[in-house]
Amino acid sequence: MARVRYALAKYGSFRFDAGRLCLNFAATVRHRGSRPRDLLPDPGALALWLRDAGLVADPPVPTGEEHRLALALRESIHASVRAFAAREKMETADIARMNEAAAQPLAAPQLSGSPPCLSWKADSPILSALASIARDAVMLVAAADRRRVKICRHRDCRMLFLDASPRNSRRWCAMSICGNREKVAAHRRRLRNKTIGGSP
Repeated sequence: MARVRYALAKYGSFRFDAGRLCLNFAATVRHRGSRPRDLLPDPGALALWLRDAGLVADPPVPTGEEHRLALALRESIHASVRAFAAREKMETADIARMNEAAAQPLAAPQLSGSPPCLSWKADSPILSALASIARDAVMLVAAADRRRVKICRHRDCRMLFLDASPRNSRRWCAMSICGNREKVAAHRRRLRNKTIGGSP
């Protein structure tokens, strides 16, 4: 618990409400529309995110190179999915990076103990976890309804998310976060305009 509390204090809490694994990963940069804040500034933060995402139960601390690969993959996913949603051309280098990561071996299910318990084995747990993220991104771009892939309307946020609402009418990454911020801002604008309009 102490390690978790330290992580939350140091990095900020992670969000897992974007609707897809790859979009949750892209959301580890907050406030892309104004002052971007990276929640994965070092290998330790990446290990915590992979654990919290359920990709590696007890992840080793990634190497510096694995951390670099993860951040590069994250930015390629963000750029590609954003272009997909906007009906723009995706960069060849970003597609190549996602494909390369997706081609890495996934962790294999294993049984051990009595009664048997499930565990997962991988020669490289970090690269296997990144492969799962990359495969999700590839499948999203290949098969998703682009009308469901959206960018939060809040100008400071701009988080990518998958709209699973029946009417496909979501505007915010979360109504309780950016939706509420916008409601408060709109209320303040109305009060300000009313005050100005009522001035002699």
